[in-house]
Amino acid sequence: MNKKIQIYILTIFISSCAFADKVGSVCIPDSTVFNDILNCYLADYKKNDKILNALYQKKISNLSKGNKEKLRESQRDWIKEKEAVCVADENEYGRESHFEAIKCQTEMTKERISFLKKY
Repeated sequence: MNKKIQIYILTIFISSCAFADKVGSVCIPDSTVFNDILNCYLADYKKNDKILNALYQKKISNLSKGNKEKLRESQRDWIKEKEAVCVADENEYGRESHFEAIKCQTEMTKERISFLKKY
């Protein structure tokens, strides 16, 4: 499947899960139901993404104009890389590939948090 299509599908999937989260979905750690497991992965990702966004805003607000642009470009490049690497491929790996894609995004987000803390 084309990478752009995979990214599009993953984006739609995460968006629909985010919407589902707003209407009352919660993480149920011991569940064996696909959506419950997915909600746990999404909760972890959202927590780390929120930390990353707050840290990014804090860092960028304290930089000179030139360094702000460097950090913005670095962040854009990192987002593109994350979206290219962390892709669910249902055709090859089934529905569970979404778990791996979200775990990948979470790990890359944690790595980016570490990077920004040192920036």
